[in-house]
Amino acid sequence: MNKKILGIIAAGAAALSSAIFAAPANAVQQDVNVEVTIQPGIFLRTFQNVKLQITQGELGAALEKDFNPGVTDTDGTTKLTLLPRPQVGVGTQPTVTKKVNELFAVWSNGGKPINVTVTPVANSAAGAPKATILTNTADPASEILLTNVTVNNGSGTPVNANTPIVGGVDLTFDVSAASAGVHTGGKLTVEALAQP
Repeated sequence: MNKKILGIIAAGAAALSSAIFAAPANAVQQDVNVEVTIQPGIFLRTFQNVKLQITQGELGAALEKDFNPGVTDTDGTTKLTLLPRPQVGVGTQPTVTKKVNELFAVWSNGGKPINVTVTPVANSAAGAPKATILTNTADPASEILLTNVTVNNGSGTPVNANTPIVGGVDLTFDVSAASAGVHTGGKLTVEALAQP
């Protein structure tokens, strides 16, 4: 190809390229507002374990002590009457309610009411009525049934992020099939929920 023709083509391409970049752009510009909302935070603090004691007095034991029947005095050699054997730890109360003064504290920075619920977790065998059962670690036939949970001070509005709602529960147990010893296996779900 002729060098003159190549030179014309190259010069034309360069002129066209510079014309494209030199021409004003066809563009529109607008500023856009940006807004970010931080969702209100909730923090729940509770205990890992609730360990309660039930005394034979709370079981309604009618007789915890007496004087030796028949012979009330001893001269130092008198034998105690051992029969009939007294019923130890047996009471008249089939249910016992125990108070947990403080079970939860809830902080929030949202300025909205908080509702705290405490629910027993059912752990009974499949097919049986759903219930929360605590079983004696030494005697599996001995069971305590958690029948009711009442939440105390379970709702309110935290004043600010530094002032929590603090509350507890009353736990009611059916002890009619229980014997002395440690009973385990019960579980509670503590939930804090912000209201709309």
